Amino acid sequence: MVFSLIALLLLALGGSMTLLFATVLERNPVMTAGGGLGVAVLALMFFALSYEQPGVLLGMYQLGGLSAIGGMILSLIAALTILGVMANPHKYRAGLSEIYALILFTALGGTLMIGANNLLLLYIGIELSSYSTYILVGYYRDERYSTEAATKYFVLGALASALLLYGISLLFGAGGGLYYDQIAATLAAADTLPALLWPGLALLLAGFGFKLALVPFHAWTPDAYQGAPTMAAALLSVGPKAGAVIALGNLLTQALGLEAISGVWQQALIWLAVLTMTVGNLQALNQRNLKRLLGYSSVAQLGTIIVGLAAGTLAGFQAVILYALGYAFTNIGAFTSIAALRDAGVGEEVDDYAGLGKRQPQAALLFTLFLLSLAGVPLLAGFAGKLFVFKSAVDAGLIVLATIAVLNTVIAYFYYFRVIVKMWLQPAADEAQPVNVNAIAMTALALGVIGVLVIGTFPGPFLEAIATALEPLGGLIIVGR
Repeated sequence: MVFSLIALLLLALGGSMTLLFATVLERNPVMTAGGGLGVAVLALMFFALSYEQPGVLLGMYQLGGLSAIGGMILSLIAALTILGVMANPHKYRAGLSEIYALILFTALGGTLMIGANNLLLLYIGIELSSYSTYILVGYYRDERYSTEAATKYFVLGALASALLLYGISLLFGAGGGLYYDQIAATLAAADTLPALLWPGLALLLAGFGFKLALVPFHAWTPDAYQGAPTMAAALLSVGPKAGAVIALGNLLTQALGLEAISGVWQQALIWLAVLTMTVGNLQALNQRNLKRLLGYSSVAQLGTIIVGLAAGTLAGFQAVILYALGYAFTNIGAFTSIAALRDAGVGEEVDDYAGLGKRQPQAALLFTLFLLSLAGVPLLAGFAGKLFVFKSAVDAGLIVLATIAVLNTVIAYFYYFRVIVKMWLQPAADEAQPVNVNAIAMTALALGVIGVLVIGTFPGPFLEAIATALEPLGGLIIVGR
């Protein structure tokens, strides 16, 4: 218990102290960056140490394997994002301390929602993560696109939070309590399922649908990504989403796993997955701005992740967590590439990347590997995640859903490879002008590629650790055991 508590306190106090001493820390950006990065790495280490320490903290936070893995993923995301910001700290002119603090708070919110076994703590975690990203999206407050994106994101987010809270209240009425096990026991003992359960479940899925940018709740995504600072968009694309999707799987498994209920949310997730994958990929096809392209790409990727939850088995949940881990390395790496190249003078349009393979071959190669991972090329993290998600759907008898997911993967190849072809096979307007990417950015990109390669080549140990974490939940199938 003590290791989990230390990790949570590190994220909370690290973010708070960074804000409190912002004026002093701004005079020493190296200390500010080192402090934020150090807090994220230390939190990751303490979460790892808490992996085999089950228990309950304050009666509402479930300790053990799942919360430890979730904490490690969120701390890793925070560390990678801070490293990307460190590559060009002068770009964040409104204040570095606030950036690092909000990144840590986003990780804390995601960790709380994953470990929650109480609906109110789940809501608090979601809101902490959401409000941190609202501010980050509008960080360039003197730029129209950033302000517009933040306004859209906040207004729609407020509506989604209201839906989510209303759904929680209805679920409280139907389940007779706020704790997951209490809800599950009440519903299992009932002769007839309460009528309040169904609108509560619908509102709950709608609220999570916005947080995960699932169709038709996805309209804010491309605008938010384009208007936000690039590393803020990187955090937004993986941090809150990784936390929300694992938290949703935990809630559905523990509180709403009764067969009569699971059949309903499984069908809802199947339709959400199909719509999200298809609409996300089709809208990405015609995008010319890379951040908008990755915005729609992230919509499609979340649709693929939902396939694992729709399977309704622990094998699917296991594949979802593996996918989230690989996606963290991949998508943060892709956005860090865009940020680093933008700082070096390359624009954010697809056409601006023409001939990049000759002008900056190292950065172009690393960016190519991230795009290939997003596409799902073998031996990379994206392929491993998709493989086990598709397998879980097939094992659960969802052959049509798995087929649609595979076809959407084929569609996605077009827009990912369009960027790759631009970089390597088309000439630049000025090939003689080199592109200089600084050492910190290259280090961040290299670390991301190492993660992508390790997870893609050796997924077994990660699956084993996730399987062990999920064993207390029970279930039918656990892959890799």
